[in-house]
Amino acid sequence: MAGLYLTCGLCGRKQADGLLSRNAWGHMADSQHGQLQACPTCKESHSDWENKLVSAAYEGGPSAYSQGAYA
Repeated sequence: MAGLYLTCGLCGRKQADGLLSRNAWGHMADSQHGQLQACPTCKESHSDWENKLVSAAYEGGPSAYSQGAYA
């Protein structure tokens, strides 16, 4: 079953998962943490959001990875 929320690995923002909102988010796969996500605000604010997202995941950030079907 798919997760109900997208969770930003940088700021912890949660948003209900849906086709339109999901497309605005940054997504990247990480072999250890599954699917990492960055909200539209963090994605626009940080040109290196991919690197920051991976760093947050390895530092054990509270929302660094998604759960459910995307993990």
